[in-house]
Amino acid sequence: MKNISSPVNTKLSPYGKSYISGGWGRDTSATSEMERYWVQPLVSGHRFGNIIRLYQSFEDFMSGRNYKDEIIAPSYSHSDAVQGPGTIMYDGVVYYQCYTTAELCGFDLQTKKVQRLKLPDAGINNKFPYCYYTCRDWTDIDLAADSQGLWVMYSTEANHGNMVLSRVDTEHFNITHTWKTRLFKRSVTNAFMVCGVLYATRYVDLYREEVFYAFDTTTGMEDNMLSLPLEKVSAGIANLHYNPTDMKLYMYNDGYLMAYQAFF
Repeated sequence: MKNISSPVNTKLSPYGKSYISGGWGRDTSATSEMERYWVQPLVSGHRFGNIIRLYQSFEDFMSGRNYKDEIIAPSYSHSDAVQGPGTIMYDGVVYYQCYTTAELCGFDLQTKKVQRLKLPDAGINNKFPYCYYTCRDWTDIDLAADSQGLWVMYSTEANHGNMVLSRVDTEHFNITHTWKTRLFKRSVTNAFMVCGVLYATRYVDLYREEVFYAFDTTTGMEDNMLSLPLEKVSAGIANLHYNPTDMKLYMYNDGYLMAYQAFF
């Protein structure tokens, strides 16, 4: 990745600015022909959620029309509820951290069934959140998806709080490969995957972030010399991920839903 555009769209969350934590984006799948957009807000201390709002087109999303609120769990304190803003939608399945556990949940929008996958030794409940100057609570486990599939990012005590990256086989719902980086997770504000490369951001000021780090899963090489500017409208980033279908980055920025074009 060589550069990132200024925001190509900025929209206030349909739930309002008070919902500062959550995620949004487009269904991430290189094989899907559906143009489905989603917004997943967190309630109860910006920690838990149980609803995802779906739009069948970008026009519907921008105008706030023709949406459907899908119930992921009966309540935000249910064992299948969402914890933290690391949610992503991949090929019709909503993936997220399960309620108060070091597990991934996968909610199939068609069957309405939930699968679970344990993340051994993953720190949770603000043990290893995204930070920099201030921490974004409940960001211990973060999901990403690119042209190579589904990924999960987290940290462990065994890796000294540095970021751990695992690739998830969505068909069998298990972990196929794991990489340990030397990037301290509390030193970054967020991270995302592009073509098997992990990118991390850090805080510059209220209106700017910087992509400063990359880890290539193919070569195992780390690059700490990146300096790609990323604009924002508020200080905190709850969710940031890349979509290979339209080559855009999607950011949930303190209740603002933003998108950027990535250049290669």
